[in-house]
Amino acid sequence: MRYGEQEQRQGFQPSQAEEPQTRKNHALQNATDSASDQSSASKQQRAVKSGLSKANSIKIVGDLNMPSLTSPVLRGWIAEIGQSKPRVALLQIDGQSVLEVVASQYREDLKNNNINDGRHAFEVPVPIAYINGAEHDICLMDKQTGNIIKRRKASWTHNRSYIDFAGFLANSYVNPYISRPFREEDKRCFAAMENVAADLIAETNSLKRQPLVSIIMPCFNRMDTIADAVDSVLNQSYENYELIIIDDASTDGTLAWCRSVRDRRVKVISLKENSGASAARNAGLRKATGDYITYLDSDNRWDPRYLSAVVGAFKRLPDADAIFSGQYIYHGENTEPSAVRFGSLNKSLLFNHNYIDMNAFCHTRSSYKILGGFDISLKRFIDWDLILRFAQQGNMYSVPVLLCHYYLGKASNTITANRKHLSQLQQVREKHSINVGHESITDTNRVLALSKKQSALTKKVSVIIPSYESLTDLSECIESVLSVSSSEMVDIIVVDNASAEPVTNYIKQKTSEGVIKSICNSFNYGFTYAVNQGISIADPTSDLILLNNDSIVTAGAIEALQGAAYQLPDCGLVVPQQILPGGTKTIQDHVPYANPEFACDVNISAHHLNIASPALFNNGEVVELTFAPFFCVYIPRHVYEKVGLLDAQYGRHYRSDRIYCDSVRHIHKLKIYHVYQSLVFHKLQKATDTLRLRKNENSEFDLMFSRNRWDDLTQEKLDFTSATWDC
Repeated sequence: MRYGEQEQRQGFQPSQAEEPQTRKNHALQNATDSASDQSSASKQQRAVKSGLSKANSIKIVGDLNMPSLTSPVLRGWIAEIGQSKPRVALLQIDGQSVLEVVASQYREDLKNNNINDGRHAFEVPVPIAYINGAEHDICLMDKQTGNIIKRRKASWTHNRSYIDFAGFLANSYVNPYISRPFREEDKRCFAAMENVAADLIAETNSLKRQPLVSIIMPCFNRMDTIADAVDSVLNQSYENYELIIIDDASTDGTLAWCRSVRDRRVKVISLKENSGASAARNAGLRKATGDYITYLDSDNRWDPRYLSAVVGAFKRLPDADAIFSGQYIYHGENTEPSAVRFGSLNKSLLFNHNYIDMNAFCHTRSSYKILGGFDISLKRFIDWDLILRFAQQGNMYSVPVLLCHYYLGKASNTITANRKHLSQLQQVREKHSINVGHESITDTNRVLALSKKQSALTKKVSVIIPSYESLTDLSECIESVLSVSSSEMVDIIVVDNASAEPVTNYIKQKTSEGVIKSICNSFNYGFTYAVNQGISIADPTSDLILLNNDSIVTAGAIEALQGAAYQLPDCGLVVPQQILPGGTKTIQDHVPYANPEFACDVNISAHHLNIASPALFNNGEVVELTFAPFFCVYIPRHVYEKVGLLDAQYGRHYRSDRIYCDSVRHIHKLKIYHVYQSLVFHKLQKATDTLRLRKNENSEFDLMFSRNRWDDLTQEKLDFTSATWDC
């Protein structure tokens, strides 16, 4: 971690990244102890329940704080009250496997609760043999005395299933955190990243002119860590750099140490008063003269090849304004990493939950001149704030190399350990117009920024909306299309599946007003047949958009879909960001790393495993998919002429989108693209929920949603047949 602000911290800690619904300090996890612990809790000032209450009754105290199933680590603390020397603990699993750990990591909550200086925590990976989903007994013992300090039960599973580098890159879009123990499949992917680094370094070595790189390093009272950080810069194989150290009024001798460094490339700026991370970094930026600007905090370090790989990446990606790479994560003084963090650029996830570290981020000086530096009004989340600006207004790429070493708990005076600035998270979200709902999405800066990039429609589009109940959703959906599109270029077709009278009356009114075209069925045919009915009355020359009736279309979304459909090679289908509002129950099914409290795109999905060809270097604009659900999909007319109608015979309500995608890709050799520039909100299955509530009234729900089949009479009427396999 660092003196200066790190990235977004709503759930950035590795334990929280693995269990995003838990937003508490580590010492408060599983904090409900035994009755005896609780009875003595009042004896300690400010004591938390998780074992701290034992401090007055015995000298050796501690606890196990077990993360979730997908975080295979053993985490806890052990200390002798009044003694700052770290204790050695033994961890026993099922009475058989014993791990020896030195409890020396810093945790602010321990210090705040009078557990000496707070340097008594530990974190070690679970041996791989125990990551099997079974429940295990965990025992924490003090090695010297043999005392049992805490027992708990826990189970773990791996949160990843890829087997090759392409799978790793695809997984990283939705889950950029890989915790130890590393599987063989992980290690072979990390080895591939070493080869990427070697290739980029070869690019740098081929340059006739070695561009200057500026390194910004703020510091405040970092005598215990800054030497290692500076040494990692001085040991870089790439030599054309300037290291700008900004001392923010240190009082522990840090400034004198910085001035003692004898290297012409090291420049020291001394601030007269402590001004905070933003001001310190901005002072360094004003001094920087390099072509590229990098950041290293005074408690982290780089691999000697880091700068060389960065320069090579900019040579390989000449249109890049910024790049970021991966890093190893360590806890305290541990010499082995507890995790690896790298994610291919997924802008929607970045807006939801930051996963880019400033120590592995680099941008051009020319882009800094345009986009500006750090917000001095912020004490926390300043890194996330800057990175969001580059992601939204610049051209940023992910670069899959691991040459940065990031330490948690190594320094005690980190901004991220100070929880009093957590309120500024909302300030950053409001600044970038990141909303938890859809109500104000059409007038946010984010949508406006996207819409301004789009050209006007050049081909007519028919928007087909299958409908069942949900009058409010349907009306909002129609109004959203009308508010962002021209009636001359976009027409709306609603096909209703036997909704109640208020819905059909609304549809008939809008039809009579000439706002929409419509078909009102007296029977619920399901999604697929209704879509085909809508296509049959659409303008025979227009492109098609299939749109759920609980969707909200934003400004520029249709234009972005059409632009992609005619510009991207071999394009068959185009889908937008499918933004689920914050609080939607399925967000983490699709994007495990996401914070479910905030909105996130789920069209790039771990549940669907649908990334076709992940890019080695990705700028987050376009992703090729194997499949996307047809909540909103753009079908160019010439593609429809090849592929035809959706398959209602074998996919009455669902499955037809899968069949269509497979036909597009495998039979017609076309591609499915996801485009970031198009943003559509999805309130998710409101109509389905309405029908589900009525499932006890008849068997319609079971037949349509559970079995996806037709009743015999309707099947005969439509001249459909049952497949042999549908049994």
